[in-house]
Amino acid sequence: MTSRDESSIRERSAIQCARATMLLYSLASSRDLTATIDTSGEKEEETRREIEDLKIKLAMEKKRTNRIKLCGVMEMFLLVLLGLLLSTFFLFFFLESR
Repeated sequence: MTSRDESSIRERSAIQCARATMLLYSLASSRDLTATIDTSGEKEEETRREIEDLKIKLAMEKKRTNRIKLCGVMEMFLLVLLGLLLSTFFLFFFLESR
């Protein structure tokens, strides 16, 4: 994974967090202003749904980034293991040829 991919993932996560924060702030500030209007319940419900959707998307994004990190760690482990195996093979090959 390149640093460019990581930065784009971080940017998307930051944007989603900012949207969720703005929605939470607007929900908290709109309770006092729209308490007398009947549509406030509908707006609150819609805002809650949007917040829950954003939370789900954020959780899925975190899960995806963790999976990508795990794949990167496994790839590094396999490369180190391959290097050790090759160096051991060549070490025994050249030591026994003498």
